[in-house]
Amino acid sequence: MAMRQDLQEKRKQGTPMHPLKIYRMQDVCGKIDVPYHWQETVEILWIQQGQLSLMIQDVPYTGAAGNLFYVNPCELHGMQSLTQDCIYLAFVFPLSWLQFDQADEAGEKYLKPLEKRSASIAACLPERTAACLIPVFREIYSLYESGGEGAWLGIKANLLYFYYFVYKSGLVSFRQEASGQMDMRLKISRYIQEHSSEPLSLEKLGSQFHMSPKYFSLYFQKYFSRSFSDYLMATRVEKAKKLLIETDADMELIAQQAGFSSSSYFIRVFREALGMTPGKYRKEFLV
Repeated sequence: MAMRQDLQEKRKQGTPMHPLKIYRMQDVCGKIDVPYHWQETVEILWIQQGQLSLMIQDVPYTGAAGNLFYVNPCELHGMQSLTQDCIYLAFVFPLSWLQFDQADEAGEKYLKPLEKRSASIAACLPERTAACLIPVFREIYSLYESGGEGAWLGIKANLLYFYYFVYKSGLVSFRQEASGQMDMRLKISRYIQEHSSEPLSLEKLGSQFHMSPKYFSLYFQKYFSRSFSDYLMATRVEKAKKLLIETDADMELIAQQAGFSSSSYFIRVFREALGMTPGKYRKEFLV
């Protein structure tokens, strides 16, 4: 019996030795739709072309070429392209990576509060600040792609400079405790991200978070700005897109891993969402 294709990674992924991941976000069909979600890492977005709609902790932003956005650890955020030519780079890394074994002022006073979420950086960096920092991220991206001698030392040095610059520019503030509503949204988002490959329903989510199905539906629509079914489908499509690019898995396995009931249903939903089949998406994206 032939073995099914494994989830062999193609894209560079973070490792203990190389914790930074950089994603170049550009959909071949001109659509980007990253549902409201969160992660424990930092995410810095550099918009290179077109326009991007962002929602970060309930605050809407419109980003254009040359803008930089900062997503603190555990902040809810989502992105949608506003133009077909939208391209942005996402720099994703854990703040713990930038600290040192020997405690010093740089780590204890400046980096650790950001990691522990007692301090935060402004979501939308001022245009003048962004103009000064874009050469820094251009250098980081160049080092990341080249991987030459000392590249990761240069990457780390540039990120440390970034944090120095935002502190010097007064863009760091001490944050208040998250509200109960925000904590609940984080829990709901995390649950859906972790269980998106399983059958999920309003009844199941309502029971999980001690709400009736009807109340959960209304709550979700209010705080996530889309229906639960639309959000779940977008989450599964986004997961499938990553699997298509990052692995050699066949359509049946991708459908299963992304949470679709069958490969035929997966292909139909994917085509409706992105205007092309999963096979064409994989082929065109990898060209």
